[in-house]
Amino acid sequence: MSRVLVDSGIKWIGSLPNTWGITTVNKIFYRRKEVNDVENPTVLSLARDGVKIRDISTNEGQLAESYDNYHKVYKDDLMINPMDLISGANCSLSEVEGVISPAYINLAKKENIFPKYYDYFFKYQYWVNAMFIHGKGVSFNNRWTMNWETMSSYKLPFPKFEEQKKIANYLDYQCKKIDEIIVSNNRQIQLLNEYKKSIISSTVLRGLNKIKFYDIHDSWINKIPEGWDLTNIKSMFNFRKGLSITKDNLTESGIKVISYGQIHSKINTGTSLSNELYRYVSDSYLNQTNSLVEYGDFIFADTSEDLDGCGNSVFIDNNDKIFAGYHTIILHNNSNKKSKYFAYLFMTDEWRSQIRKNVFGVKLYSITQKILKGTSILIPPQKEQNEIVEFLDKQCTGLDEVIKYRKQIIEKLEEYKKSLIYECVTGKREV
Repeated sequence: MSRVLVDSGIKWIGSLPNTWGITTVNKIFYRRKEVNDVENPTVLSLARDGVKIRDISTNEGQLAESYDNYHKVYKDDLMINPMDLISGANCSLSEVEGVISPAYINLAKKENIFPKYYDYFFKYQYWVNAMFIHGKGVSFNNRWTMNWETMSSYKLPFPKFEEQKKIANYLDYQCKKIDEIIVSNNRQIQLLNEYKKSIISSTVLRGLNKIKFYDIHDSWINKIPEGWDLTNIKSMFNFRKGLSITKDNLTESGIKVISYGQIHSKINTGTSLSNELYRYVSDSYLNQTNSLVEYGDFIFADTSEDLDGCGNSVFIDNNDKIFAGYHTIILHNNSNKKSKYFAYLFMTDEWRSQIRKNVFGVKLYSITQKILKGTSILIPPQKEQNEIVEFLDKQCTGLDEVIKYRKQIIEKLEEYKKSLIYECVTGKREV
């Protein structure tokens, strides 16, 4: 006999089996507020993938002056982040013991509660922004939080203990299988990107079917194909600055603009920028022609938060009116022969090593015009440049299509996992 679903009367829960009850957080959990009494405690953090032990010895991230006011965490305590109600699954069941910032809500179970079931339920609540509508604060994006008074009276479904356990165990099993497929696809994407990277490096540095090379003494390359030149980048490009603007100067429409954020966003997607990543400024900037780019130009980000991003750029492959924006350096191609070959060259780790060894900074690296002007570039004959571009365009397009397909699989699996959790924790799917 199939179960009967009835309206729970609670918007963020929806219908429930008629054998389930409704309860509130404070009836089945209490807020654990035991203060730390250990001199060197195990410090925990709530990450998107679970409760983690922090390595405070590295001094990375925000560290507290003292952990005396931190609250104790025990295994199977349900950790809730009431400070971020919009970005995702900000809750997790702790599998470790330690202490955590009192800013988090630590829910300790009372009798006849299987906390893993409620871990899944709260994840679903975050996904559908049910927690968000109960928040309060300065703005949606700044300190939009749920206080304990609101959390304690938050309504929850209340199946019997055995059914809570059965649902949680079923979801553990099913989600593990889904996650394994997601991990496998992510690994395939990583391998495809590595293969794509190796093809690009091999082709732009050695050419197609080249058999003769000659030794050369340079910081990043020790031999080049016969008939190719190695010269300073200034022989091919002039250098300019992007617009002196900030995010506040961006508009909903107008003239396209590419700033450092868009450049870093397109990593591993190709040599040019996807249309959806463009931003805009008003046409009042049109008199600043030095910051306009043309077909064949490059825009480099002049800052990066990590060493791998040093050297990130986009190739201008169209004749649209486009500005380089804030934190950018323009490389204007002063040759009559505009070649995409250099877009592939600038993607290689070998070429970027010239930049990475000279950048300065700790958590934010600065890439100056002086650093870029100090680099050298390979210049094959024009005919070979065209052949290399044609070959790499074909190879990379095929690989990108497979990568895109893998990403679509991951997206569908993530959607399926969320719908599965929703159906199970609300009793719409009987397990």
